[in-house]
Amino acid sequence: MIIVQKPGFFSTIQDMGRTGFQQYGVIVSGVMDEVAYRIGNALLQQCNTASIEMTVVGGTYQFTKPTAIVLTGGHVDATLQGKQISMNRVIHVEANDVLVCGPITHRVRCYLAVRGGIQVPIVMNSRSTYVKAGIGGYDGRALQKGDELPYEAGYMPSGKHHLQLAAFYTNAPIRILHGTEWATFSHDVQQAFSHNVFTVSLEADRMGYRMIPQHPIQIAKPFQLISEAVTFGTIQMPPNGEPIILMADRQTTGGYPKIAQVIAADLHRLAQIGPNEKVLFEVVSIAEAEAAYEKLQRQLKMLEVVLGLI
Repeated sequence: MIIVQKPGFFSTIQDMGRTGFQQYGVIVSGVMDEVAYRIGNALLQQCNTASIEMTVVGGTYQFTKPTAIVLTGGHVDATLQGKQISMNRVIHVEANDVLVCGPITHRVRCYLAVRGGIQVPIVMNSRSTYVKAGIGGYDGRALQKGDELPYEAGYMPSGKHHLQLAAFYTNAPIRILHGTEWATFSHDVQQAFSHNVFTVSLEADRMGYRMIPQHPIQIAKPFQLISEAVTFGTIQMPPNGEPIILMADRQTTGGYPKIAQVIAADLHRLAQIGPNEKVLFEVVSIAEAEAAYEKLQRQLKMLEVVLGLI
């Protein structure tokens, strides 16, 4: 078992999510930062196993059996048995070792991957936690002190690979495509949206980010739609002119007009942006979005080959 001694600010068990159930109103959920999650698993030579997603502050965890772990994502000062350990490297853990993860810096989410994954029950083909519905993960909720997370003892020597992930997390603008209702908005609204600087509000969680524009966006004729399907990165524009970006725990449908869509290749960067941080958008073409996605997937596949997963 992994015994949770301190759960951090908001820690949940996540994998790649539960697909194939949106038609029944069940959301996908899953990890916010797929890139960090995949790299952590690849270092352990596994894929789509359940990890702990820690937000803002890590936590303290005791291991009852030998295993191997990897910390990826936002940087966290972490110690194992009081000794500093590195990010993005396989670390061997002995029975009764205690891992202490402090505040997360340079991003907001860190992933604790465990050899073989965390063996909580599978719900609709996934171990991911969806807190609002109370399903998946550990009793459908964020981790609490005293929780015992099952895992299989899985020895794996400490790894020689020590990856640097900076190339995956540039400070470039978040790239977007025009949304389904882009043309319905006036030219003034389009320009105000495209050339604004936005701040992530305190209303930012796994469901969505409310964005505060530096220069107010005035919508002269607000409108709503019959609810339509939405996805990770959909940017809705409510009547108050404060866009909402839908994230991993988004609803399956939404009625606000969709002014834009964050491209798939930038979702992991968006997931690592926290409250009060600034965001710039850059409109790109579908061809550019496809090329960026293919480039990212090639980079990840190459890492997986080098690490022996494929």
